[in-house]
Amino acid sequence: MSGRRDTGRIQKHRSEATPPGRPGLVRYLFAGGLATLVLGAGLVIGFGDFLGRPSATGNVITMRISMAGYDPNVLVAKPGETLTIDWWNTDNAMHLDGGGVHTLIAPELGITEQLPAESRKTIQIKAPAAPGDYDFYCDSCCGGKESPTMHGTLRVLST
Repeated sequence: MSGRRDTGRIQKHRSEATPPGRPGLVRYLFAGGLATLVLGAGLVIGFGDFLGRPSATGNVITMRISMAGYDPNVLVAKPGETLTIDWWNTDNAMHLDGGGVHTLIAPELGITEQLPAESRKTIQIKAPAAPGDYDFYCDSCCGGKESPTMHGTLRVLST
């Protein structure tokens, strides 16, 4: 055999399909919608605790309670002033001892409040007439009164 090819063989013909065209507008819209949906779901999962977070309006103080403590943990008032607190619990029941609640206890101020997991409510605290710092704490979980992070202060200013 010399270097010639065997021309007697039957060659198989492959089907000649037309090359795929560019994706149409519908495909782009579908891909964009899918990407938006995935990104939106990721944001909700990542930042879900902050959705629905109350905001301070007027003289209302927004205070968050979580396993990390009170935020803010220092409230400032004038003697005899009544503070309105929009109190918000970001923990879920799985993370809380004591029946799934956080508390705000202030014996000197006569305050005993409870806040169920993932809820909020408005409470009022009346500052005493005497200036000074008044302690409040959560006594239902996280080490209770003994935990250094679960304390806050009502600071009553001198006039």
